Amino acid sequence: DPDPPVDGEISQASYLKAVTQLVNDQGYHGASVERIAARLNVTKGSFYHHNDTKDDLVASCFERSFAIVRGAQRDAVGDTGWDRITAVTDALGRFQLSPNGPLLQYMALAAAPGGIRGDLLAAMDRLSKHFAGEVSDGIADGSIRRIDPAVAAQLITGAINAAADLPRWIKGKQYPADIDPDWASRTFVRPLFTGLLRA
Repeated sequence: DPDPPVDGEISQASYLKAVTQLVNDQGYHGASVERIAARLNVTKGSFYHHNDTKDDLVASCFERSFAIVRGAQRDAVGDTGWDRITAVTDALGRFQLSPNGPLLQYMALAAAPGGIRGDLLAAMDRLSKHFAGEVSDGIADGSIRRIDPAVAAQLITGAINAAADLPRWIKGKQYPADIDPDWASRTFVRPLFTGLLRA
């Protein structure tokens, strides 16, 4: 955890992870202050001591998720567009199943308050355009077949989001830690790129 608790207090990173998980599970409105406090085993008073409003906290969850995606996009290496786009998608799929995951699912944007929704949508659009740019590079270098880069970017974003839900789909699996990341990479992530995108 990059932001450990100090003097027994709940760290901001713990708040962000708890709210992210609740919003993903219960929806924006279902992730009430009471449920957030219960998940972290703190009082409502303690919650408001650390956070002005739930909306501000959810906005911070989006910012955290966007920063993680930007970092993965920046760190992805490879000789071709296909190499880079598969690397970033694999890295984010693994993050979704890691103890530090998940990312906040983008469907939560639909219920976000109007005051913050515009900025969040603009940030998400920039991330999607980066994915589309890598697909365009792959088309240009011959590693990705000729497809609509914008549509491909939406498929990639959807796959990354869905990786967090793998435990719900697989019998006998309940938690992200129950899923082998290597298995998820081979079975869930890679088919998108070998079946739909590869030239």
